[in-house]
Amino acid sequence: MTMAGNCFLRVSTWLKQIYLPWLILLYNREVHAQLNDVSCIVHNEEFMECRWNHTDGEANYTLFYWYTSTSPEECRNYIQENGYNVGCYFSKDKIIEFENFYLYRNGSSDSGSLTKTFQLQNQVKLYPPTNVTLNMTENNELLLSWETPAKLLECRMYEIRHRSNKDKVWQVQVITAQTKYVLSSVDPTKFYTFQVRSKINQYCASTELWSEWSSAVHWGKDPIQSGKIHENYYLFAFLLALGLLIIVLSLLKFKRIYHSSHNQWKFLKVSNEKQ
Repeated sequence: MTMAGNCFLRVSTWLKQIYLPWLILLYNREVHAQLNDVSCIVHNEEFMECRWNHTDGEANYTLFYWYTSTSPEECRNYIQENGYNVGCYFSKDKIIEFENFYLYRNGSSDSGSLTKTFQLQNQVKLYPPTNVTLNMTENNELLLSWETPAKLLECRMYEIRHRSNKDKVWQVQVITAQTKYVLSSVDPTKFYTFQVRSKINQYCASTELWSEWSSAVHWGKDPIQSGKIHENYYLFAFLLALGLLIIVLSLLKFKRIYHSSHNQWKFLKVSNEKQ
């Protein structure tokens, strides 16, 4: 590239960094009603997806973003559906927390433009707790435990839900900075189910985004499985009795045929002797 070309590229980049923010501010004076159209979720502080809805007939939107300390740039990894941009993927190195994050979505008309501001520490959605286990203690209490990264423990809170086969609704408890929960007064005749989910607590961020529920863990005799076992036992007993009956009837029939054949043989023998 020539020296003139390099100079032109630098000037274009400089003008874009200055001009684009002012263009965005002027272009979006009357479009605040559309702010809820774009949502951003930081998945477990590992990557982020910002998405919006797209309907037939709408423009194919483009997305620009910047932080307070950076210049605007266009999304490099669009999420597409049916050939249309419906979101943008951000890798971990593009995520900055505790700093204003700005989005500008642009279409082919004024009605397709949008600006929005986030604080990304408030957009974190954690993964569900892992290695969830349930054990009975010596004090006849159920101990529920799970694992979480140690560096995030102080910033996490957990919601535990449990119920027995005789409960119609879930019992819910919320705890902070712990990875275990104890249920006292356990009824040995009941079948218990537990699940856990987590989110960033109020001391580290302001978010309502809970993780998905963990896989369910159980304690006690499952009445459904017990019923199936009884059903299988009765079915096996019935089939066994039916099989024995068939064998007995077959033996009786064979005995009848044998005696009939034996009598005929004796009759033929006697007839031959008389001749």
